[in-house]
Parts: sequence; C-alpha cells; structure tokens
Amino acid sequence: MDSGKIKRYTLRNDNGMTVELCDFGARILSIKVPNKSGELVETTLNHQSDDAILQDDAYMGASVGRVCNRISKAAFILDGCEYKLSVNEGKNTLHGGQYGFAKRQWNTDGVNAQHNLIKFSLLSGDGDQGFPGDLAVDIIYSLNQLNELRFEFIATATKATPINLCNHAYFTMGEDTVHNLELTVRADAYLEVDDESIPQGDFTPVEGTRFDFNDGALLSEKLALGIYDHCYRASAINMASLTSHKNGLRLELESDHIGVQLYTGNFLPTPQSAVCLEAQGYPDAINQEALEHDILRPGEIYKRYVSYRYVSI
Repeated sequence: MDSGKIKRYTLRNDNGMTVELCDFGARILSIKVPNKSGELVETTLNHQSDDAILQDDAYMGASVGRVCNRISKAAFILDGCEYKLSVNEGKNTLHGGQYGFAKRQWNTDGVNAQHNLIKFSLLSGDGDQGFPGDLAVDIIYSLNQLNELRFEFIATATKATPINLCNHAYFTMGEDTVHNLELTVRADAYLEVDDESIPQGDFTPVEGTRFDFNDGALLSEKLALGIYDHCYRASAINMASLTSHKNGLRLELESDHIGVQLYTGNFLPTPQSAVCLEAQGYPDAINQEALEHDILRPGEIYKRYVSYRYVSI
C-alpha cells in the first residue's frame, strides 16, 4: 500500500457545489450540494484524516479495480490460461485484491484553471494482484453547472485482461441513517448470491420481491425485510435515484455500465448510515458463463462513464 502524503483537490461550480477528491485511490472525499434553501448539504460519508483514509477498509469514495466486486476462488481462466489472484476476502478476491486500485497513489497534474476538472492516472503492471498485462487507466472527473459530477474511466492493456472499474461512494444525502431515504432502482432483475456474496447463477426477476425498487420505496420499509448487497441488471441508463425529502435533494445516477450494486452499509461502524449505488459490471462474471463481462484486449480502449447529478426538490 502506498503511504505518501495524501494530496487533496477541490472542484467547484457557480452554484456553490464542491467536490473534494484525493490522489489515494483517486477517491471522492466529499460532495457538498446546495439545497433549495441555498444551504450546503454534505451528501456522502467518508474519512477526513489522512491516517483514516490510508487505513480505510470500506473503499469509501474510492476508484475500484482492476475488477470491482468479487472473483470467486481468487482465480479465472482466460484464453486457456489460469490466473491466480490476490486473496483478500475469505478465499475470494474483492475489489481488485489486497492492493487494488483503491490502495494506490494515483498521478495527477491537479485541477484545471476553471476548477471544474481533474484527471487521475495509474499504471497497473503485468501480474499486479495476479492480473495479466500492463493496464493504463485514466479517470477524468468533471463538475458542470447542472450540479452534475461526471467521471469517465478510460483504459488500455498490453494483454487480454478482465476489467470492471467502479466508484464506491457512500451516500447519506445529509441524513444520519439511510432509513428515511427514498430509493429508486430501474432494473428488471438481480443476482442472488451465496453466503460469500458470489452469484449463484443467472438473474432473478425483481417483480413481486423485496428487490423491486422500480416505483421507489423508503429504505426503512425495505430494510425491514432484509439487508442488501446485490447487483441489479439495469433497465435504463438513468439507473437509480436517491432522495432526501428532509433536505430537499435528489441524487440521480446515470451510467453506461450494465449493472448497479446496491449495498446498504451493513458493515459500517454505524450500520446503514450510508448507502452505495455502484454502477459496474456483474460480479464474478469472468467465472460465470451466464453473465456478460468485459475483456480488454491489446489495441482496444475500455470506456465507461458515471454521472452523479443532484436536483433540488
């Protein structure tokens, strides 16, 4: 794990919205947004001290890779070759391995002159955490006047490699618990998982189950039926929204990823004090024929975008 001094950067727009980021894990540390009364609301949960950020084990706000979520048995076969990976959750690989991208110091030239854009870059070498090929990754964060934080993942590789990059922000929308937040997830199905959070097969329709958030629901009502750490098959690019009626703010999540992981902060020091909506590919897809997955090959370019757009209500 890199342990150099953390460098922090701030994006701003004319509405007073600010986004604080740092080079360790190319992570989002804070997103403050004005509500309809003009009051700035901190909408995310994160550590604040350098030491706490360096020791973070919850991936708070981090850029996660080379493959986010889980790879079963910390191994996969690609083009006839077996690759054994870093083991860091039981017998599996979680979020890229023990020293995945969330644990790296990323390179950056800093914020642009307009204070609305920053690019982070990382070179992951051949064999890093067991993955094949050199992987060059850029993440470009930009903030516009519509109170939209947009980031783009761009990567190239020297050998064929699985890839699945995501951001792991924890959202509070300014509340102390997720229970009073209203969540919508536009999805037709989800992946059932075993007790190690590995998908058990193909998708299960959400209709008629506690996993159906298509019409929106208070998280308190849904959490009374069980916790969530599941990946959904998104049915639209505007895949989810999260609303605090108390603070008059709604987060709208948009992405060209195919899935979104809903995690209700079950293992935080204060359980369910924040919720994750991680736009991403499907977990363990490299090991499951039924699940679509991304293999990045030499000469190809991996591109995905995610947008966190805030609306006053």
